[in-house]
Amino acid sequence: MIGFWMAALALVALAATALILPLWQGKGESPLTRSELNKRLYHRRLAELAEEREQGVLGDEKEAELELQRSLLDDIPDAEPRASKGRSLLWLPGVAVLVVVSVGLYLQLGAWREVQVWRDASSRLSELSNRILVERDANVTEQDLQSFILALRTRLQSDGDDYRGWLLLGRLLLDGRDPESAAQALDKAYRLAPSPDLVAAPYAEALLATGDEARAKLLLEQALASDPNNLEAHSIYAFMALQQEDYRGALARWQAMLPLLEKGSTRYQMIERSIAFARQRLEQRGEVLHGTGQGEAAAESGFPLTVTLADDIVPPEGAYLFVFAVVPDGPPMPIAVQRIPNPHFPVSLRLSDADAMMEGSRLADHPELQFKARLSASGNVMEKSGAFEGLSQRVRTGEGKPASIDIRIDHAL
Repeated sequence: MIGFWMAALALVALAATALILPLWQGKGESPLTRSELNKRLYHRRLAELAEEREQGVLGDEKEAELELQRSLLDDIPDAEPRASKGRSLLWLPGVAVLVVVSVGLYLQLGAWREVQVWRDASSRLSELSNRILVERDANVTEQDLQSFILALRTRLQSDGDDYRGWLLLGRLLLDGRDPESAAQALDKAYRLAPSPDLVAAPYAEALLATGDEARAKLLLEQALASDPNNLEAHSIYAFMALQQEDYRGALARWQAMLPLLEKGSTRYQMIERSIAFARQRLEQRGEVLHGTGQGEAAAESGFPLTVTLADDIVPPEGAYLFVFAVVPDGPPMPIAVQRIPNPHFPVSLRLSDADAMMEGSRLADHPELQFKARLSASGNVMEKSGAFEGLSQRVRTGEGKPASIDIRIDHAL
């Protein structure tokens, strides 16, 4: 604010200077009074008479001098005006008008009201934060919420290295139907977060609202690959399919959410209604729904795998083996996965639709698959420190299944 007022005063001073200078310089007294000018003319004429006399042109010199003197006396004014010693003060009213007009225009057209609102909001940041985030005050108005967003945005512009502040701002802007600004805030949070998965779901939601569906899908798939129990990512992923009228995909994604919810809860019932809606739309289209067995039939339809370990790799104590199917050159999100604690190599297993990450997903729906095996010292498949991995050849699902698909764990991550 100090900078603004200094700039405003400088502009007014510049305009006042441009107004004063012409008036200050243009009102000075003439260097010669009328009497002085007449005297100069008189002496010049006497010199001319002397030249005429020398040239023999002048006839009666005395008469000419008398006539010249009479002419001088006739031209002398009765009273000589006094010279003003000071400068004109006409500039004072002009400067006063300039200042009044400038202030009036700023009050009428300037953004001083917005500046005042911004300053008030910034001063109330702690109070609003406590009411909105801690107390969950039901009396918080829309104006209070907007003031909090403005104050938070101001604080983050000067001190915004904490991803949680940008994440909060992004969520508030999403709720306020400002997806463009929300995407910018969440992009900042995504780059600052210690783990991108902490921000992936709301960031994908903002990207989806701005039309960047490709990147939103990639973020959601990465988040679900890292944490298959991420309900927020599941929910947005299902909504994306619904928005694209992919009712089969939405159905599968909602079905994958049900085991993660408390049966009978409000959200569980809402997902059940969404599943019923997707089924209804598919039936209206005349599409046949394929059920997915969870028992012996599904196991028999799976892919037989044999996992071996390279000679130079020693499995750590308490290790976990993850075996999963992915689409070659596709998204990193697994289609199906098995988790085996304390494996004893070689390991033989069968990966089937029963191991699908999303209920309703079928391995046979993908023309080509590839199988990975990862040996991890921890139970977290995303932990790469001390982990080893192997990859199978590509397998065409439409052809006859081989007797066994070999995966050799032979390199560290």
